[in-house]
Amino acid sequence: MMTRDDFLKELRIFLQGRISQVKINEHLRYYENYIIEESRKGRSEAEVLESLGSPRLIAKTIAEVMDEDADDFQPKKPHSHGKAGRIFGVAAVCLFAVLLWRIGIFLLPFLAAVFMTGAILYLVYLIFSGNKK
Repeated sequence: MMTRDDFLKELRIFLQGRISQVKINEHLRYYENYIIEESRKGRSEAEVLESLGSPRLIAKTIAEVMDEDADDFQPKKPHSHGKAGRIFGVAAVCLFAVLLWRIGIFLLPFLAAVFMTGAILYLVYLIFSGNKK
């Protein structure tokens, strides 16, 4: 038997990533207040939850309605670094391995500084030119 807390927890889980956190909190407050008010009117919590239906279906409906509004939250798609990023990463690792083998442990601090500089330059590349669509 589902409780109010179970219902709200499931609703939160099903809404997560589909709409903004602000909107999730608004909907959770609405349903929590609705359940409390209906219980004060004499209905049991179980009756109220049964009349509401599945939290999954409610979340799906909310997300579909929110998608129709152009200015609402859209989940971010994972960022892909593309072929250039992978090539740069492989080249950096290979260069590091070759230099370590050739120059030995004595110049390791210098090599680490060079490697970190390369990593920082790569991050700058991603920030300024890697996000173009």
